[in-house]
Amino acid sequence: MTKTRLDAIDFWRGVVLSIIFVNHIPGNILGALTPRNFGFSDASEAFVFISGLSIAVAYGRKFGDGRGFSAGKPLIRRAARLYLVHLALTAAAIALLFTASSVSGREWLPEFGCGAACQDPARGVWGFLILAEQISYFNILPLYVVLLVLAPLLLVVGARDRVAMLAASFALYVAGRWFEPALRASPDQAAWYFNPAAWQLMFAMGVFTGLSLPEGGPTHRRSLYWLALLFSMVAAVVVSNAGGLSPGLVDRAGEFLDWNKSSLGTVRIIAFVALAYCIYCSGMTERLRRLSIYPAFSLLGRNALPVFCVASLLSALGQILNECWLASPVLDVVFVAAGLCALLAIAHVLEGRRETRWAAA
Repeated sequence: MTKTRLDAIDFWRGVVLSIIFVNHIPGNILGALTPRNFGFSDASEAFVFISGLSIAVAYGRKFGDGRGFSAGKPLIRRAARLYLVHLALTAAAIALLFTASSVSGREWLPEFGCGAACQDPARGVWGFLILAEQISYFNILPLYVVLLVLAPLLLVVGARDRVAMLAASFALYVAGRWFEPALRASPDQAAWYFNPAAWQLMFAMGVFTGLSLPEGGPTHRRSLYWLALLFSMVAAVVVSNAGGLSPGLVDRAGEFLDWNKSSLGTVRIIAFVALAYCIYCSGMTERLRRLSIYPAFSLLGRNALPVFCVASLLSALGQILNECWLASPVLDVVFVAAGLCALLAIAHVLEGRRETRWAAA
């Protein structure tokens, strides 16, 4: 695995984190420029896919050496650490929303999906501990915890037969989609926004791709590239209502498409694969490498977890400010720019500390 490929993973992870930061501020004018407004998928698919890809790059060789599940201990420890981080982030989010409610006089906890927890705090705390209760816009880390626990099994199977691993993942996806209505039959039953049984397929696709990289990565076929590009262009036309010339086009298309985000609709999978293949085959990453923004996004990607946590809190703050006091396109841009600068500063500090530890070692 070359350093160039690792840099590319960090770069795109940083881009995705920045997009998530913007998208989690509803009403922000910059949200209209993000990929979700020009395709059937959004940054969530990319985040999960890149997570699987990076896991395969970091740990795939260990499983290929025949160590079996013993090689998965670091992943389990990482899942446990991520679980604790999620609880800490949840507590910070509740504190932020409670403070905002006190200052603005508006109940923010229910708006972020904490209404039931507020009515019964004891049950709410227990729900947060077992991941049954999740705050809106803070609910992707629980999915990642589950995926990390599943990762050793995927890598054990994938080290022997990547196709069999992906086929088994697809079977679980189908089962998860099939049984999801039964699991959510009770109206008052807490439900994960991201169905883990469905979203593990996107993670497995990332693992599959990561395990394929030592052999040269995905095949570049011109016919597939043009087909993927055509699909991506059609998706952009539909989702954007033909650039505003055909109002309601996306709503009409949505009636016929399997597009649900919670259960990872099939059109979302196809759209992400098509877009990712276009980016891969077009050499876009190498062109972007020449730009001055490339190191900045790579820096964010190398410090993904703390950047994601701070960005989530900043997004919640931005949503509160936008709806209560600062509803202005200019201030939207200022807030996002300031937020990205703050994230870069945090990533820079963390990078410096990491380099200091490496030098000491």
